[in-house]
Amino acid sequence: MKVSFARKVKEEVVFNDFEMCCQKAILSAIIKINGTLSLSNQGLLLTIRTENAKIASKIHKMLKEVYHPHIEFLVSRKMKLKKNNVYILKVSKAKEILEDLGLMNGLGFEVLPDSRLLKKECCQRAFLAGVFLASGSVNNPETSNYHLELSVNEQEYAQFIQKLLNHFYLNAKMIKRRNKYIVYLKSSEKIGDFLRAIGASQSVMSFENTRIERNMSNTFNRLNNCDIANDVKSMVSSNKQLEDINIIEMFRGIDMLDEKTKNVVLVRRKYPDLSLSELCDAYYQETGETISKSGLHHRFKKISDMAAELMQMQGE
Repeated sequence: MKVSFARKVKEEVVFNDFEMCCQKAILSAIIKINGTLSLSNQGLLLTIRTENAKIASKIHKMLKEVYHPHIEFLVSRKMKLKKNNVYILKVSKAKEILEDLGLMNGLGFEVLPDSRLLKKECCQRAFLAGVFLASGSVNNPETSNYHLELSVNEQEYAQFIQKLLNHFYLNAKMIKRRNKYIVYLKSSEKIGDFLRAIGASQSVMSFENTRIERNMSNTFNRLNNCDIANDVKSMVSSNKQLEDINIIEMFRGIDMLDEKTKNVVLVRRKYPDLSLSELCDAYYQETGETISKSGLHHRFKKISDMAAELMQMQGE
């Protein structure tokens, strides 16, 4: 099965090492987006769900390093449409963890992250990495449109993420899609900057290389299409010129033309596939005299007018 570009980015991010302060920023984002709270016999229980085994393993590792809780690790299979596994972490010491992260609000989560966690730029970047790990997606750069998005449930939280992204000059926009708030980037340059900010340097290189190759391919195709269009245009013009010459020959004769126009007729008949530029060179080779494109154009205009006049006379 082909691994998506978004998954490659996420799995690169989780292999990075983070300082303790940055681990808390990441956990704050992931718990807020992918976590739920419930009451059990042991008290408050935190449950975190993800469909990526490597992200689940990273969450497990960070929680153990920072808080040393007891964690029950479960795997559930999505039966509907035979979708991916869901990895579930049931975490003890929930109250202690949430209070330290500034997430605790009754039996739920605070809407916005604790400002103490995001004082340093490294922690702001780590927080955005956590949001992407929890709910982010990015199109493969081989596709026709560039798009990266972060999806959350609350408008105020989405606005906070948008503001933080724009602190890094990423020109993030926000829309509501069904019951979700989507913060998104459309510019390939800004998507590259975001991936760089969250520590996905290898993905940035892959993204940029694919984007450059695609742009080069598109440029080549445009130029190629332009050449084809010019060839078609040249062929249509040549066919029209030959039709006009045949009309003149039929009703008046080529010998009635002045010498220069007659030479143009003879060269065009000999070289029916050449463009006007190429015909200028052919004219010089055949006659030893030079003629410009405008000179050729003038002669063919004269031939066209004469042919039209002869056809009109025949119709009267």
